[in-house]
Amino acid sequence: MKTTTLGILLLGLLLTACKQSMKDTELTAARAANRQSTLAALASVYQNPVIPTAQDPKDPQVFKAADGKFYLVHPNDNKYKIYSSPDLVNWTLKTASGFSKATGSFWSAGSFKYGSTYNLYYTYVQGANNKRIGVATSTTPEGPYTDANANLVVKTDAGGGYIPVIDPSVFKDPANGKVYLYYARNVGTGTLPDLRCVELTADGLNTVAGTDKQVLTITQDWEKINIEHPLVYYAPNAQASHRYYMLYNGAGGALPRYAIGYAYAASPTGPFTKAVAGTSTGNNPLVAQDPAKGIYGPGAPNTVVDDAGERWLIYRIKTTNTEAWNDRAICIDVLFRNTADQLICTPTKGTNQTAPTF
Repeated sequence: MKTTTLGILLLGLLLTACKQSMKDTELTAARAANRQSTLAALASVYQNPVIPTAQDPKDPQVFKAADGKFYLVHPNDNKYKIYSSPDLVNWTLKTASGFSKATGSFWSAGSFKYGSTYNLYYTYVQGANNKRIGVATSTTPEGPYTDANANLVVKTDAGGGYIPVIDPSVFKDPANGKVYLYYARNVGTGTLPDLRCVELTADGLNTVAGTDKQVLTITQDWEKINIEHPLVYYAPNAQASHRYYMLYNGAGGALPRYAIGYAYAASPTGPFTKAVAGTSTGNNPLVAQDPAKGIYGPGAPNTVVDDAGERWLIYRIKTTNTEAWNDRAICIDVLFRNTADQLICTPTKGTNQTAPTF
């Protein structure tokens, strides 16, 4: 009888211990799951700017390479710096000189991938008005790039003087397969500047004769004194008249009031219709200064779509309310298209935001 009772007591203690062990295991697993969930949450949050002023970024050009990473190119005197990122948030400097020239200097660039070749479209500055667009190529996204056509777009007036052309960007139309170069002309000359489009050959190394045309000029007060940095993207789910969106800049790049606007068209060559100027949702400018947030001079717009199908705007800001060039930083924010096909982007700085999904 005593032996049986003792056995029952021992069995009870053993079962209790097993249950406690199971609870501890479940608790440990739960804690591990919570920790992983916390880490995932941390990894999915970011704050602007993603490249701070301390790294001296200039106006960016962003593209996705065959390795699945994003690459950001910006001018640095007579060289182009190139960064890479797996997620648009964490950027690593790959090279301080992906492409260079012995003389002159560079302004903003564009990019296009043809087969296994990466094309870098550059603004080459050799004088006040002697600004031209060339193209260099490389087999890797970080370079080094080699000149392929140093005079892709060169403009002169009737007297042989140079007409400046700057800020190239390239778009391949998924509907017709053609490749187009967009650029700004007459910026900073006192002559009314405009945005232009020219078709390129399939490899992107030459222009197609007879296709160069104006697509936008200054018509809204906020744009004065310049219009520049055109970039076109395709929105297949928009209504037919809004399939092609053009992002661009108005005002002067060193000014706090520099801002990003948008226009839309049924064709990559236009005619483009600008969003109405105003302060209501979906109006121009799309992204303007916000002194309360310490955001000034948003510009040089780029856009990509993440793996969740959300579109992002990658752009530069100024961090001071002064007319200066040494206060730029790189930011990313969601670029939303509403049911009326209006674009909306709320700039952020110094606050936690949900990161892109990659």
